[in-house]
Amino acid sequence: MGAGCLVLAAAGSQLRNNESAPQRQALELPPFTASSITIEQDVREYAQRLETAYQLSPEKAYTYSNYILESAEYSDVPKELLAALIHTESHFRDDVISVVGAVGPAQIMPQLWNAACGDVHEPRTNILCAGVVLQHYKRRFCADDSAPYACALSNYNVGPGNLRRRPDSSLAAANRYLNKMSNALAVYDEVMVDLSMEREPIILADVW
Repeated sequence: MGAGCLVLAAAGSQLRNNESAPQRQALELPPFTASSITIEQDVREYAQRLETAYQLSPEKAYTYSNYILESAEYSDVPKELLAALIHTESHFRDDVISVVGAVGPAQIMPQLWNAACGDVHEPRTNILCAGVVLQHYKRRFCADDSAPYACALSNYNVGPGNLRRRPDSSLAAANRYLNKMSNALAVYDEVMVDLSMEREPIILADVW
């Protein structure tokens, strides 16, 4: 497997090894200091990929390209993963509110993350926060997992407490979510091939 590959695989091993639910802890994150200035060529090239992969208007693709590249740079989460997450969560809509109160393109819970991230109703902050949250979950709960991003996505979707208090139903829900993410990533890879872009493919292994 190449160094650039992203694996969505059996992420539940670390969860099953934990017998007790973690205690809720206050989360302290650094303030956002990522620059709003990104190299224009990179933004336009990535906007082309988003436009083709996810059927976005040129204007929306350009706007989201800025947001995603900035979030990826700040959080060190792959831009492809962030794009697939936004497609899965909201289909790139700014003003979506879920039945449980999650908001914005990446469906962030304001009551959980506003203190750390700022106003997550604002799309750029919402997507910056998504990268920070995924990286936090990856480091906090998934460092020893064989597929840390799949593990982090599972925590993102159903919540760390639910994964440990109600593992059977939560793991089933997380598995469905990972399958949706896998499909969104597969669409992106097809576009990369069509555009003849030189990039190692994202490897999609079996989830639970």
